[in-house]
Formats: sequence, structure tokens, C-alpha cells
Amino acid sequence: MRADTRILTSELDRAPEDWSIRIRLIESAARDGRLAEAKRLVRESPGSDPLPGELQSRIYKLLTVADSNNPAGDLPKADN
Repeated sequence: MRADTRILTSELDRAPEDWSIRIRLIESAARDGRLAEAKRLVRESPGSDPLPGELQSRIYKLLTVADSNNPAGDLPKADN
């Protein structure tokens, strides 16, 4: 695991409801071909409220692009 991923994971442990952190970890996992990890991060998100449509769409694109084995350069990047 890369250092930046370890830092984000630590931040997510402190604030599991923070989707700005969670989405960056999902993007990293998808980009690195760790689709199971990306899906786990989505499944284990706290709360029962539905996500905003924009976030749902972004996650869908990340997971379907990663699942179709497209090059990592085709993956959308986080707006930081």
C-alpha cells in the first residue's frame, strides 16, 4: 500500500462518513486494479441515506471502467 493510501485509510478510520476521503480511496483502488477493495469501500460506507446522484454516477463509472479493464488513464479523477 502506498503512503498516500495509508494516510487516506487512516483519515477514513477517523471519519468513515467523509465521502471526500472515501471516494479518493475508491479511485485509487480502481486505478490500481483492486476492484474488490473499491467495492468494499462502497459497501462499508456508514449511513442509510442515499448518496447524491452525482456521487452515485461517479462511483458507477469508476467501478464499471475498472471492471472492463480499461487503462487507468481513462478513470475519472477526484476534484481536489
